[in-house]
Amino acid sequence: MGHCQTIDNDTAGHRFAIRELQTHGSGLVEQVLEYQFLAALTPELLRRGMRFEVLRGDFDLDGHDLVIEAGGIMRHIQLKGMAVGGRTARVPVNTRLGAKPSGCVVWMGYDPQSLAVTGWRWFGGLPGQPLPDMGDRIARHTRANSAGIKAARPHIRVLPAKRFTPLPDIVALADHLFSTTPSAVLLRHLRETGGDTSSAPWLAAVQTGVFSAIPDDLDWNGSVHLAHLIDGYALAEELGLGDPMAYEERQLRAATETGHWPGGAIELWITLFLEHRRWRFSSPFGPDREMTTLLDGLVSQLRDAFAGIAPR
Repeated sequence: MGHCQTIDNDTAGHRFAIRELQTHGSGLVEQVLEYQFLAALTPELLRRGMRFEVLRGDFDLDGHDLVIEAGGIMRHIQLKGMAVGGRTARVPVNTRLGAKPSGCVVWMGYDPQSLAVTGWRWFGGLPGQPLPDMGDRIARHTRANSAGIKAARPHIRVLPAKRFTPLPDIVALADHLFSTTPSAVLLRHLRETGGDTSSAPWLAAVQTGVFSAIPDDLDWNGSVHLAHLIDGYALAEELGLGDPMAYEERQLRAATETGHWPGGAIELWITLFLEHRRWRFSSPFGPDREMTTLLDGLVSQLRDAFAGIAPR
């Protein structure tokens, strides 16, 4: 009984210490979470054979806590923490982070008792691209001035949780941070989009990265569900392809002139998505025989392009 009481006292003391840290030592908690982040990420980078360098700043006036360079990609990273069961539904982000190459925000969930990481959220773009638009909701100071006014913080934007993408594990986070291969980009997008795979079992396999599951006899008329596994508008924006409609027109013009659709797997999939959207809204009759042949070629090219992308 005495031994059990000692364990209870130790547990109570541990909980008290954690509460004291959360109340009076938030900086220490943030540093522990930073260590947790690096302890999870760096072994994953080593597993991938990626040399890396970690740089820390004494202050985060420019909106980032860490700079990590790996595989020739430099990431300015702002870390945020949210205790499980907490009420935090939004976080402040410094607009100066948007001026950094490949700036991003990693929002970590953690157990308030053990400080163990419980989940990851992501806000950022592809390597080499700036932050997505942070909106115009300006943060305010938590304390009011002598006039009772909480002054605006013009360089800080408030981002709600819905702007962040939940990630399943550190592998997915490493993909977001440092992977630029077509396979990584597509897998990341498919994981985030969660398209409808109920119409055919092979679609579910494709969504997990088994691109070889696409049937050999798939043609234009049967490709609508494959096309809509992605959000072609969002993916075109993420890849910096410009206005999706203008991009689709360029693709169609090139294919009409040469009989060949330009681009790799990602570009061809976006084109397939945009062509289905175009025909859905522009004509009740669908493409004629000549155009159908050209569009069948798009599906065939896409399937061939996938053959060079192995599942990860």
